[in-house]
Amino acid sequence: MFLRRILLATFIVAATVITLAGGSSWADESGVNPELYGTWDVMELKNVGMTGQFTLTIKENQVMNSCTCSFQGYKVSVQAVSPAVITANEIRVLEASSDMKEYSPGFLQCSASVKKGTMQYQLIDGKLVLAESGKGEAMALSRSGGKFISAVPYKKSKDPKLDLAYTKRGTAYLKKGRYDEAIGEYNKALKINPRSAVAYYNRSVAYTSKGQYDKAVTDCSSALQLNPSDANSYYSRGVSYWHLGSKNQAIKDLQSAAKLKHKGAQDFLASMGIKW
Repeated sequence: MFLRRILLATFIVAATVITLAGGSSWADESGVNPELYGTWDVMELKNVGMTGQFTLTIKENQVMNSCTCSFQGYKVSVQAVSPAVITANEIRVLEASSDMKEYSPGFLQCSASVKKGTMQYQLIDGKLVLAESGKGEAMALSRSGGKFISAVPYKKSKDPKLDLAYTKRGTAYLKKGRYDEAIGEYNKALKINPRSAVAYYNRSVAYTSKGQYDKAVTDCSSALQLNPSDANSYYSRGVSYWHLGSKNQAIKDLQSAAKLKHKGAQDFLASMGIKW
């Protein structure tokens, strides 16, 4: 079962273990959607009167697997915390971690662990979709809102890396100045993964190169909704606004890019004597 391979859980009378495993990349993005952060339901297990609830909490620089075991009114909670690097498509756990607590020896024990490795993810329709490398399977985690909801199998496509392939091919066309073909590839990528900020941004570059600045503005805005801290999208949208004659909006975006340390935006504003 895919669920057992990705988040392996063992529930034996008094013990519970959860493990984070890994795979390969789904996308090629550099920013993180803030919707990723927070706590997600993984699974709920029940056996001979005992209940174990597992959650995955993601923060900017760490992941935490939590387990709460309960039996006949008694309850034990445990957390395993590991440092992690979070990107727009990967959760890379840097160190293994484990912990165990017990209510009394041999009566109610609860343990959790995090395995060093990489998990690929996408945020789709309010769910966190996790996938293994080379697998057409995935699982979707939800936020319970007070009622625990276990993860469920999720199938997005036969090849979860297909949108990345289209994006990379579009970028290859873009570098060669074949803008229409690049746009076609980005269209394919976005049809598969409409939350790909990098595809929106790269398509905006193609539109800008064709002088279609209104379309470039629209794509940059979509990219920024998914990744509000993307300096490149602010810069590209600012340039497009400038060409469209919307100087105030252009300067505002260029200032945002400059604050995010975009060198091109900083140099342009400096040449105009404008502070950021």
